[in-house]
Amino acid sequence: TIFVKAEEEMSALFDFSSLLVVILLFICACTFTRSLYPTIFNAKPDAQGNVSKERSGLLGMCWKASRVGERISPYVAGACVL
Repeated sequence: TIFVKAEEEMSALFDFSSLLVVILLFICACTFTRSLYPTIFNAKPDAQGNVSKERSGLLGMCWKASRVGERISPYVAGACVL
């Protein structure tokens, strides 16, 4: 039926366990990237040379994910194992 076919083609973002895996992989990837390049997610200065402390956009989300991975790494590792 139509409903069975829709369940087979479900995206990873709508299945809770797959969504959890995607979030954990994102956190781990951002943390690993920041460990290799520590200043990669830092805010860039504007035209006047001022650096904003506000983190927004994709780089801000990556910075926040890398901080989560650094600060609660035992829990993230435990979630990856399970």
